Amino acid sequence: MRRQRWGAAFVVALVLGGLAPAAARAADGEPSVGLATLSPGDVRVSSDEGGSTVSWQPDEPLPYGDARVEFALDGTLLGVPTAFGGAYILRVPGRTDVVAARVQVVLGGRVLAGPDEGAATPRAQAKVPAVTEVLTKDPGVRGSYGITSFGYTLPSVKLPEMPAKVEMVGQVVAPVGAPGKRPVVLFLHGRHTTCYKVGSDDMSIDWPCRGSWKPVPSYLGYTQAQRLLASQGYVTVSISANGINGQDGDLLDAGADARAILVRAHLNLLADWNAGKGTGPSQRTTLRGHLAMDKVMTVGHSRGGEGVQRAALQAAAGDRFSIAGQVLVAPTDFGQQVAVGVPTTVLLPYCDGDVSDLQGQMYVDQGARDADGDRALKSAVLVIGANHNYFNSQWTPGTASAPAWDDWWDPADAVCGDSAPQRLTATEQRAVGATYIAAAARTYLTSDASAVPLLDGTPVRAASAGDAVVLSHVVGGKRSTLVVPGTRGTVTPSAGMTSTLCTGADTGLGGTICGRDHGSPHWSPQAWSWADPAPSLLRLRWSAKGALATIPVDLDLRYRRYLDLRLVAPPQSTTPSVEVVFRDRSGKTRASVPLRQATPLPTTMTGHEWAQNVRVAFPAGIDRASITSIALRSTSSAGTLYVLDVSAAARGTASSIGVRDVVRLDLPAATTFDAGSDGDQTGYVRVPVVGSSSVAARVVAYAIGSTDGSVKRRVMTVRPGQKYLDVPFHYSGDDAYVDEGSPFPSAYLALRATRNAVVDSYVGTVSTRSNTPRPTVEVVDPDATAVPGESLEWHIRLTEPMTQELYLTVSFAAPTGSELTVGDLLPGWVSGRTGASASTPLSEAGLEVLVVVPAYSTGGLIEVPVRRGVTFTGTRSTTLVVDTSQFGPASLTLHGDVTA
Repeated sequence: MRRQRWGAAFVVALVLGGLAPAAARAADGEPSVGLATLSPGDVRVSSDEGGSTVSWQPDEPLPYGDARVEFALDGTLLGVPTAFGGAYILRVPGRTDVVAARVQVVLGGRVLAGPDEGAATPRAQAKVPAVTEVLTKDPGVRGSYGITSFGYTLPSVKLPEMPAKVEMVGQVVAPVGAPGKRPVVLFLHGRHTTCYKVGSDDMSIDWPCRGSWKPVPSYLGYTQAQRLLASQGYVTVSISANGINGQDGDLLDAGADARAILVRAHLNLLADWNAGKGTGPSQRTTLRGHLAMDKVMTVGHSRGGEGVQRAALQAAAGDRFSIAGQVLVAPTDFGQQVAVGVPTTVLLPYCDGDVSDLQGQMYVDQGARDADGDRALKSAVLVIGANHNYFNSQWTPGTASAPAWDDWWDPADAVCGDSAPQRLTATEQRAVGATYIAAAARTYLTSDASAVPLLDGTPVRAASAGDAVVLSHVVGGKRSTLVVPGTRGTVTPSAGMTSTLCTGADTGLGGTICGRDHGSPHWSPQAWSWADPAPSLLRLRWSAKGALATIPVDLDLRYRRYLDLRLVAPPQSTTPSVEVVFRDRSGKTRASVPLRQATPLPTTMTGHEWAQNVRVAFPAGIDRASITSIALRSTSSAGTLYVLDVSAAARGTASSIGVRDVVRLDLPAATTFDAGSDGDQTGYVRVPVVGSSSVAARVVAYAIGSTDGSVKRRVMTVRPGQKYLDVPFHYSGDDAYVDEGSPFPSAYLALRATRNAVVDSYVGTVSTRSNTPRPTVEVVDPDATAVPGESLEWHIRLTEPMTQELYLTVSFAAPTGSELTVGDLLPGWVSGRTGASASTPLSEAGLEVLVVVPAYSTGGLIEVPVRRGVTFTGTRSTTLVVDTSQFGPASLTLHGDVTA
């Protein structure tokens, strides 16, 4: 059972070189241990001839959430560190230029430590203009059917890479009296605490729950949406995934594959019940023959969003269900994967305090360009004033069974704080969520297109969502693309307009930068794609009315009804405004005013420069079949806009290719090469290609941790009929021992589909099998002595160096005789690492020490500093246990005596 607790203490001692010298003495006689210890909040970098190790320990344990910690250097991502107790550690091979003062610790786009340029200053008016037009046929209105519900608990299942089995628990909410076969909607929650102690504020992310602790019923948090859908005729099920949340902390894909497998297991269970098979509660028989398993929509929240997305792209011949659509609520997107051909709606909460960078936007942006013939609707819905947690009532204070919290971290923030004018209450937020989930269900699972305007960028609202301001834009569907900066179309500025091709973020590849790093979900890099060029934008800027940006048109637009422009209005003192001038082949021109202008959005602490949909109806009197150009003409005296794309569109959905029509690649989870002789070596990772396609596919491979420490990016083509893709990887030969089983792998291979392909397993480790004998760990002298004002010191020694860091955990055990207490140690060393009182014996204080022996080094130093002026009678002692199980003996036992 893996246990993590609020307030757990963990000390990281980092020692450079060989055996470290004795601790220096401060002027007041206290031992100075700052150079050998990672203090809470500090970023620490140690470098050696093979690279650098970056480590960080937060001031207090981070709340359990869905985003994950990443390290960046000068705004460019270094990688995803491994969590080890309360510390985060990343090995960066080949890089000796990493400087601690330039390292940022980033969580979901929010900088927790290190330099932070911050968001732009919020505008004085921290509100977004309301949407006034109301949709006639509201999908958030309760339907005519009665409702029945039941829960089920079946035998737990074994999932890959998870030691403990995962629960098969769910809640079904279904309509009563609905005729025929009914569409199915499945909900999956995200990563949250798993267990709680009744009657207290204690919670954990253990699995299984220990003792009398109870599982957090996160899966019951979508009951409001389930009941709404059931009343409208959908059969819904919400499933529990606590067992994954409690075991996904060390997984490279953050548990996405496990969640996908769990989703598919529950859908297969429903298929069994529909066929009159399987086991479960007696109420299951009411579903027999009534489930339209070819019309399934999944709803995933946070990491659950990435999980249901992964379930969709795993579609295979012989499946007994078909995922016809998905709603991703505040999702993570670590893998940058897209389920080709699956209509998708992404809900983005503007005040998300967990996945703060709104990375789920990439499901839409990337979905626009991943496959030939993919016209599936992919929409982004921005909910002003919503946070991450309140879509789930079990993550909301006041309605949750377990302790819950508002994930937005600054209650005084002018945009998202407690008193912000457009911040939604939990009740208001859940109403928005239920309404837009129902809109997607109506659009993706039925032939009724009345809810499409809520998803496709039409400036319209649903009365059932209250006064919440909700904006949307879309790609796919019935549209003809006219401009994608740097890819399709041209824009010619005139009459005082300037047009600049630029990128939103600095990825170190040069070019003009027009955005701010982490300032927009459209260009914040995620996970393994930090080596990619940032998306291209077109910056339009003017300083007078009448400035023009002209776009030639070479398409017949007679079947299109309006023009959609996805425009970002970056922070500026006024609202930029434009109209569109259409010209046809006869020379006739007509101007049309947008239904709604793009306005600068209030800037939170993280910043959201998000593309708003600017819709312009084709004016009467213009021949749409012979339009030769369109021009944006400024109607404000000054302004700046970023153009993401321009398209001509018609309302409704369109037929599309499916995920089974493209090839699927599956990267091995681990690859081991024989180290061979000293020097640089090259190996090949073989990636199976599943399925076939008549067109070539393109993927990008990223080698992280190759011989020179850089991220090697390689664009690779998969030809029709190709069964394997061999990806080269460069690594160093054997000049010292390599531990294949290290929990801190220094080399990875990642894969991302960019055209006509999907990637299921997208990241794996690469290691070498050493020909050098394994060293052993020794302690020079297991007994140490000290007096107040000195440190107890033990020297740990390797018999031979290794090519990677060695991490040894040291715990405190009860000695024979009188024991040292927390109050006997140097306060600066103890502060922030344990909340135990001064009288608490060390063996009961929860302290651990992580000793790091750097690569190509042979020694480490353990220090326990004793406070000057401590008085007691006789001798007090401590016993330390060093876990050396990976090197032979299970542990080394150390003893220390302090005599006052």
